[in-house]
Amino acid sequence: MSREYFALLFSAFFIYSCNTVFMVATPLFVIRLGSTEMMAGTQATLFLSVAVFLRFFFGPLADAYGRRVPLLLGSAVYLLTALGFFCATELWQVFALRLVQAIGLAAFFPAAIATAAAYGGTARKGTFIGLLRLAASMSLMAGPVGALYLIDHHGYGPFFGSTAVAALIGMLAILCVSARGIGSATDGPPNDAGADFQRRLNFLPLLAKYPLILAVTFAAAAGYGSFMSFAALFVKSSGSVLNAGLFFTLFSVGGIIANGTVGWLSDHAGRLRSILCTVLCLGAGTILFALLPYQATCFYPAGLLAGAGYYGSIVVLMAWTTDRVDAAQRTAALSLQQNALDAGIAVGSMVFGALQAYANDYALLFGGLGLLYLFVAVLIGYCGKTSKTVSG
Repeated sequence: MSREYFALLFSAFFIYSCNTVFMVATPLFVIRLGSTEMMAGTQATLFLSVAVFLRFFFGPLADAYGRRVPLLLGSAVYLLTALGFFCATELWQVFALRLVQAIGLAAFFPAAIATAAAYGGTARKGTFIGLLRLAASMSLMAGPVGALYLIDHHGYGPFFGSTAVAALIGMLAILCVSARGIGSATDGPPNDAGADFQRRLNFLPLLAKYPLILAVTFAAAAGYGSFMSFAALFVKSSGSVLNAGLFFTLFSVGGIIANGTVGWLSDHAGRLRSILCTVLCLGAGTILFALLPYQATCFYPAGLLAGAGYYGSIVVLMAWTTDRVDAAQRTAALSLQQNALDAGIAVGSMVFGALQAYANDYALLFGGLGLLYLFVAVLIGYCGKTSKTVSG
């Protein structure tokens, strides 16, 4: 692995950290300004919704003109908005800054994954994408703890300042990544880049190249949304004395293990075998979690298996996406996949909540979700045997 790739991982860790800590701290800041929990949730919804929309623009832009601009722009956005929060004293200013941060979310992350795939080449794309996802997992474990400590002990000023420094470090690290990883502009003459960009805005031909991958991404993300929204409520309602927060620690540990290993496994054993294993792992963990009211010890393997299954699936699916599309369309394809992931999280949480309101049985719903993943695994295996379009 080259020093330039490590510079990308270094940058990604700091920019992922910036995104994570603002996701955690902004609701607290909104409440501090005297607003309500509803407004705290609304800013997060608007932030993600705008990012979904902007990915339709930044993905083709990166493929047409190269990934350096989106990577630098994304990191610069987090730097400037962190400084902007020093001056934010009203709710509308917070909303405006979060909408600007949506540019960073949309621009940086798909371009970073595409760059990791470029460094991995044909043989090691899964490994390199997995390590990038590992950097994201590490930032999730370290970022919020440090951010909340700063806020609790020193106030929001030092928090915003440290976040600005982190974003600056991430931006400077991108400058160490060469054109080989960043990617060049369109293969055509430079004066055709604008026309090429407009052509790339038509996503329908691209969607036809990997529908199953997008569908499985959506399905896996739906489970993640269900876990994030309702796992703690289920643990508490089950009458268990276990700490509900421990489930998310186990989930994260499983994810770290998967991010560090499953990408490598998919490079050597193939994407199809690997995604079958990770989806089955996700299903098994979900079913074990459903058994919590009957056997408390299921709590521990459930968290590890579900986390490893979810994060491992996303790594394999991202690597599989880069296999299915041309290098010239890689960032756009990953942007669409990220949109499928965000949509799955939102829809999964909403549907699970609606079903729980009707059935009032968490164990039944988590058990049904686990069985659904076993069916998805069977479907993947069937499609892999009967269609060349998913056997990459």
